[in-house]
Amino acid sequence: MPKFDMGAAWDDSMVLLKSHSVLTGAIVAVFFFLPRLALSWFGPVPIEPAPGATFDQVMAVLSASMRQIAPYELLVSMVGAIGGVGVLRLWLSRTGISVGEALVFALKMIPTMLAVQIILTVGLVLIAMLCVMPGVAAGGGAVGILLVVIGLFLFLGIAIYLWGRLALISAAIADRSIFNPVVAIGESWKLTKDNGWRVALFLLLVTIVIAIIFGLFGLVVGAAVGTGEGIGRLLTGLVEGGGAAIGGLVGVAIVAAAYRQLAIRSANDVFS
Repeated sequence: MPKFDMGAAWDDSMVLLKSHSVLTGAIVAVFFFLPRLALSWFGPVPIEPAPGATFDQVMAVLSASMRQIAPYELLVSMVGAIGGVGVLRLWLSRTGISVGEALVFALKMIPTMLAVQIILTVGLVLIAMLCVMPGVAAGGGAVGILLVVIGLFLFLGIAIYLWGRLALISAAIADRSIFNPVVAIGESWKLTKDNGWRVALFLLLVTIVIAIIFGLFGLVVGAAVGTGEGIGRLLTGLVEGGGAAIGGLVGVAIVAAAYRQLAIRSANDVFS
């Protein structure tokens, strides 16, 4: 397998971001910005543990908060994935395609993307449970806390690696019209062979930069108007929506660039 070149992928992603900019911007606004904005404005407020809560109480509150927000996050992620497939269909076309055709294709792929989301979510939940289970079983003492922390770091490492190996699922679906979710997952796994950590590192670095920029912006907004109900939540939602839109678009561009670099199979297999 060819080695993934981060510099070349970044240059290619910038080229992609400049192509169809108005059209892709409209798709991103509908599928990335608006869903995140709606969740921020109308979604459930995170549950916070009471002051002086014990370890077990904190874990229970965090678990309840995750269960509360998980369905909404899954829906927002699903909508973003559909929009991402539409943008990828535009960018990875070898012959040219209209926005309408790209969106129709993305809508046809909803069952496939939903199945992929469910498979990946269930897989990550099972891995997380296996990683933290020893610490939870050990109880709330020092040993249990230490095992939970170790388990969380282990899960983080596994999740980052899987992120790199499975990053090209949407691109493979968009380019090759793969309707079988298992085949799509397998295609990404095959394309990223020997490059999983490289792709993951590239995605992680870009994500961290975008998160820092919008995180600082969000802190400024929060310090100026607060984060409670009213204007604070309104402006915070706009920041979160903007971060989701820009981060989502850049992320899709990076995925497309990585796919274009790793998926070339012959001299005639080139993208427009």
